[in-house]
Amino acid sequence: MKNFLAYTVFFLHFAACYSFKGISIPPEIRSFSIEPIEDPYYKAPATYPVDLSETLLNKIRRDTRLILNSGQPDLVFRCRIVQFEVNSQAPQPGIVSAINRCTVGVEVEMENLRDEKQNWKANFTRYQDFDAATNFSEVEQQLTAEINRLIAEDIYNRAFTNW
Repeated sequence: MKNFLAYTVFFLHFAACYSFKGISIPPEIRSFSIEPIEDPYYKAPATYPVDLSETLLNKIRRDTRLILNSGQPDLVFRCRIVQFEVNSQAPQPGIVSAINRCTVGVEVEMENLRDEKQNWKANFTRYQDFDAATNFSEVEQQLTAEINRLIAEDIYNRAFTNW
């Protein structure tokens, strides 16, 4: 019985600091906010910054114990779209390319208001290929949703894993 009690206390202490999803969030970190995502070059579709923000917000809320708090958060995420391009891949003179690529680059800064040593700034770039015979507007939502999922995963891993 003593071993069971000792294991239970250890587990509860361990669970307060760590998740079994491979993330590490100190117990004093309880909330986060995401500032409106900037698109200073206006290359992305008008709704793209909001879509990316929602994807990141949902990822953090679903996979951590943190709550959204725009007033006094412990972590603040600031994102800026630095690239949004649709290009053909490996075009050659006289030959039509069969593949187009949508590429998105985002500059992210995370500020930890409880421990400034944990602040960071990084760039994340992801892309999705699609058939060149398809009009981008027909696949835009599907492609950008997948790119957003990948970028949100990258940001999440950078913010919450200590490898």
